[in-house]
Amino acid sequence: MKNLWNFLLGLCFVSVAFGQDTEVKKNLNPFKIGVQSQVRLSSFSNDAKSEEHGFTFSGTPDIGVSVYIPASKKNAVGITADISLANYQNTYTSGSNKIEFTRTFNYLMIVPGINFENVTFGIGIGLPMGYHRHNNATDAAEEEMWTFLQSGSPTPVTKTGDGKAGMNMVIEPKLGYSYPVMNNDGSQLNLNAQVGLMLSNVFKEEYYPTANLQNLNGTMMSISLGVQYMFAL
Repeated sequence: MKNLWNFLLGLCFVSVAFGQDTEVKKNLNPFKIGVQSQVRLSSFSNDAKSEEHGFTFSGTPDIGVSVYIPASKKNAVGITADISLANYQNTYTSGSNKIEFTRTFNYLMIVPGINFENVTFGIGIGLPMGYHRHNNATDAAEEEMWTFLQSGSPTPVTKTGDGKAGMNMVIEPKLGYSYPVMNNDGSQLNLNAQVGLMLSNVFKEEYYPTANLQNLNGTMMSISLGVQYMFAL
């Protein structure tokens, strides 16, 4: 009988230890890799009184991949990295006739960051990939044109810009929240929301032919919503 009690007691200890080990494993914050997509509202801001800007829907969603590296065993902190093809649009009116244009800026966006209890912060590095300016009145693609006087010449000069070549690499801090909708063995479906503000101007200084046209340059603020599925590895 004593041996039986010893056996049952040992079995209890093994069961408790196994249960604790299982619980620890459940609490581990696994390495994850996944895919994400988001849409964006963005607004351009500059000092030009001749232009009026508002929030514009990006239309084409961003597509990219995400990586999550755990920095804590209790799901508190993780290091993140996102790489995506990002689309920003800017609809505005220009000139005394208030002609409406829409500009589309495409970037390869690389965002290293952190996730602290689902609150996210990252620094976006946007590498220029493409540019398009659309005249909404004529429904045609149209680069920007400027007419100005050069020093020493009474005749006005007209110059056409090259928007793609004139795009700057941008830096955009992003603050957001990632809400887990579904969690299955560490894999997650998240709903993401972010606010971003570019710290650098969208165009290079040399894009504009004269110094007094520099007030047309500016930065962009954006609000994005998206989904993300992360696979636990």
